[in-house]
Amino acid sequence: MDRSSIIKLALAVLIGGGIGALMGYYGKCSSGTCPLTATPLRGAIYGAILGLLFGISFAHRSRPVSEVSTANPAILGIATPDGLQSEVLAADKPALVDFYSDSCPPCRMLAPTIDELATEYEGRALVCKVDIDQSTELAKTYNIQAIPTVVFFAEGKEMERVSGVQSKAAYAKILDHYINADGNEK
Repeated sequence: MDRSSIIKLALAVLIGGGIGALMGYYGKCSSGTCPLTATPLRGAIYGAILGLLFGISFAHRSRPVSEVSTANPAILGIATPDGLQSEVLAADKPALVDFYSDSCPPCRMLAPTIDELATEYEGRALVCKVDIDQSTELAKTYNIQAIPTVVFFAEGKEMERVSGVQSKAAYAKILDHYINADGNEK
């Protein structure tokens, strides 16, 4: 967790606790059983817990659309339609493009497979990633309905797409087919 996420969580806890304490002070419960309004202390505790839960749901790190770096240098990050056009559609080799989201558990499961494919196919095929949260225009253009979706491009057009998590061998088989069809390798 990075520093800005910790700060956001701390602020959420403080704000929640403050609101809860105010509710406990001003909203006295006549029976004394209401967790938020019985006493200021109980209100602060319950408010802080609710603030923490709220903060956790919004503490993820967001990055600007222009940031397209990936951990693996063999993977090309694509953020704009122009980037896809110039890097993938104009390429002289087949491309695998992973449409994903950081908040998607199956996408995170697929990430190591994409990393391995990028390393193994470096120089023979392009391996790219598109974060649909940051590149909504690309997701709409390519009608991405589910994530992860891996789209294969060759000769400047979409050839195939696979939704969901598949085995590394399944993706490799498709890449090999288009590499051999292009005459890049036999």
